[in-house]
Amino acid sequence: MTKSPEEPLRGDDAWQAQKAAIDKRNDAARARGAAERDVKSARAMAERRAIAKRELAAMPKQPRP
Repeated sequence: MTKSPEEPLRGDDAWQAQKAAIDKRNDAARARGAAERDVKSARAMAERRAIAKRELAAMPKQPRP
C-alpha cells in the first residue's frame, strides 16, 4: 500500500519527519550560536589587547644607569 503525496504522514513516519525537522532547527541554532560566540570572543579579545596596550603605554620608563 503506497501513500499518495497528499496524505499526511502517520505513526512512525510522522515521528521520524518531526525528529528530522527538529534536528535541522537545532543544527541551525547551534551554528548561529557558535557564530555569535566567535564574534563576541573576537570583540572581547580586541578589547583586552587595547587595554593591555594602553596599560603598557602608561607605565613609567625605567631610568638608564
